[in-house]
Amino acid sequence: LLWGLLMNGLRAAQPQKDTANTGLLPLGKGGRVLALMEQCLPAELRVETDGTVTTVAAGFDFDGQLKDLARHPFAGGALTAHMKVDAGTGERIGVTYPSAGAPGARITTFAADGSLFSDEMVPLLGTAQSMIHDCAIVRGCDSDGRGGGGGREMRGYTLLLDLPMTVRPRRMLADRFPVEYEPGAGGRIGLHPRRGPDEADGAGGETIWIEVEPCVVLHTVNAHQSNDGRHVTLTALRSTPSGEASFIESYSSAFLYQWVLDTTSATCVREGLLCNTPLEFPTLDGRLAGLEARFGYAITPCSIGGPNRYGPPNEGILIDGVAKLDLRAGGVRARWQAPDGFYLVSEPTFVPKAGSAPGDGDAGFLLVFVCAAAGSGEAEAAPNRERADGRAARLYVLDAAGEMRAVAALELPGAVPYGLHSAWLPVEELA
Repeated sequence: LLWGLLMNGLRAAQPQKDTANTGLLPLGKGGRVLALMEQCLPAELRVETDGTVTTVAAGFDFDGQLKDLARHPFAGGALTAHMKVDAGTGERIGVTYPSAGAPGARITTFAADGSLFSDEMVPLLGTAQSMIHDCAIVRGCDSDGRGGGGGREMRGYTLLLDLPMTVRPRRMLADRFPVEYEPGAGGRIGLHPRRGPDEADGAGGETIWIEVEPCVVLHTVNAHQSNDGRHVTLTALRSTPSGEASFIESYSSAFLYQWVLDTTSATCVREGLLCNTPLEFPTLDGRLAGLEARFGYAITPCSIGGPNRYGPPNEGILIDGVAKLDLRAGGVRARWQAPDGFYLVSEPTFVPKAGSAPGDGDAGFLLVFVCAAAGSGEAEAAPNRERADGRAARLYVLDAAGEMRAVAALELPGAVPYGLHSAWLPVEELA
């Protein structure tokens, strides 16, 4: 590991290899999109109406605002790969973490115009730094009262996951991965009040820390607050690794789980499993991020194990379906299965239907990329299989309503590599 860090430093002027392929963040105008990788500076792209994609800047640091002495070189910058978008304010919010120094959670917020709005470090309660891969947001009360409280003014939150997937760089001295599952470090969820447009960082008040059972959460589904503002509900994919190797080196299945957090008593008043189907990479109608949604969506692994060519993790998974999840009653409401021989590239992308209201969260379409393995009968039979390596890919359009059926399929001219992520840009946001 140390040799790899050294070679990365010599080749790329930073210890961590930045492939900028873990997430995409549209900035809302001019076709601007950030390609993200955890703990690294983003690459800025521009997407035009004719389909041209141009790299505007690699290692984009917002004129130095994302690169300072508080960000250790091992962090490379940095931003999270998973930003949340508040459809009410247009803000984009993400949480990352330092690799050295006091444990903390760094909340970075971009304004609706794509400018850097806020950058705030929140101290963690534990003595170990958590690997905070994702976060969740709760919207405050907006003009139509949808945020809760029937129109009363209520502040929103950024949810911080201080869970025992710990980061200890000294592990690399023993040629171990620096991130391991350490349940003895305990688990906490933080509710950090979001600041208003005319307030300074931290003006919203102190973080409310609530103890929970140790676990790992790599990806959240959604969060919302009750009408009286007392309770915050977090829904996420939760796993409990069997050993310290954790998800990073050995895959651990994740399941839909929900916590109800009392902001007055700072306790978790209810928690539990919502579904016993293994799931990954959840998504939902972005118009409901931070508000109560009945439906969410996730992909379903069909096999776990075998060597992973691009590890870690050393065990890979194959994904062959999409599940429509009932976030209120629990369970799987509907499933879509990829055709034989095809596997999902990654999570689906939700696109609202034109002129629709968000409703329960299924008034839209899911865009699903699938690919077939090189040399398979399915790839050989595809009319547009990739000449370079024999793979084939398709784009399916699923109607999220009802039974989530495919309403269109498009053979793609080239292969979409397994593991890539996608984002939807409305035509009015293109350059």
